[in-house]
Amino acid sequence: MGLLMLGFWGAAIFGSVFFLLRVILFIAGVGGADSGDDGGGDAGVTEAGNGAFRLVSLNSLIGFTAMFGWGGLAARVQFGLGLPLSLLAGAGVGLFAMLSTALIFHGAMKLRSDGAKFSMKDAVGCEAEVYLRIPAQGKGRVSFVVNGVKHQADAVSDTADLIPSFEKTLITRVIDSRTVAVVRFDSSNL
Repeated sequence: MGLLMLGFWGAAIFGSVFFLLRVILFIAGVGGADSGDDGGGDAGVTEAGNGAFRLVSLNSLIGFTAMFGWGGLAARVQFGLGLPLSLLAGAGVGLFAMLSTALIFHGAMKLRSDGAKFSMKDAVGCEAEVYLRIPAQGKGRVSFVVNGVKHQADAVSDTADLIPSFEKTLITRVIDSRTVAVVRFDSSNL
């Protein structure tokens, strides 16, 4: 077996195994599987994926590697093509796989619901229920709904009053990416 054949086999097996692992991780929701988030942005925003189309990503590069190997092997073994044509066939199949993979993951990221994207700023003005009492000087916890999705956050009293559990409150402002300020809810807050 020549060096070319070993290269095709190595690319095919390496790419296939890692592509399968990435797909399993993506389905399991572990690690985001190339979510497109570059780590920057608003600290108060959590996002499952921005759905941006990216041709060059880890998933598409792994897809290219696997299909380059399989395409090159098929060209060499099944069709008996020489070295230059086998390399060209492998590269063509790999590029097609790269584009297809990018389109598949782009489409999958667009299937995420609006609930996957949330900014604490969206909570200001929302009614919230205290489920862990808020001391006059300290933090408690509240739950609230934004875009039909229930969220929870640490909360402080904006009036420095103790607010007991199960009390209805109004979120007045955002303190940080995990904490909001609230006041007791009554008709005068509207």
